[in-house]
Amino acid sequence: MANILEEWRYLKISIDQLEKRFQITEPPLPTPRMCKLLIVGEDRRFGKHPGVDPIALCRAVRTTYLRGTREGGSTIAMQLVRVLTNRYERTFSRKIREILLAVCVTRYVPKERIPILYLSSAYYGWRMNDFREACARLKLNPMTTDEREDAELVARLKYPQPKEFNSKRMKEINQRGQHLIQLLNKEN
Repeated sequence: MANILEEWRYLKISIDQLEKRFQITEPPLPTPRMCKLLIVGEDRRFGKHPGVDPIALCRAVRTTYLRGTREGGSTIAMQLVRVLTNRYERTFSRKIREILLAVCVTRYVPKERIPILYLSSAYYGWRMNDFREACARLKLNPMTTDEREDAELVARLKYPQPKEFNSKRMKEINQRGQHLIQLLNKEN
């Protein structure tokens, strides 16, 4: 339990530093459309859960153990915890800590800020360790991007861009981007 409290203290400091960085520095910042694309693609019940989605977790466990295929069940808050704590080991104890910390994050941070924080700190691919690096490397200005560019940027969270050009990965990014746009259009 002490370990989780230490991680929570560290996580609060990381979140506060991230928030401060955005209040002091200039854009680019993730746009509302990028946040919506993230939510429809990664956490459809985002507004209805306290940082953990029991339905998604049960579905992921069922798929993993009955079908033998991996399926994600992490919420955006859980993904934010994973990125900020830099803990990626595939263990049950890490997942439990992540769940507990995601609930704490959701209580600590206004809900609408969680997608912004995650998009700001997530890994998009080689030399794109956060949102600003991704925008610089891809030569994107979030204030002028179109829907496709936004969707393909968010798609890189699932399919990070490799160092060398890879047509298969670029096809995955493009297809994921198209899928995100379709999901967003269904929501509207």
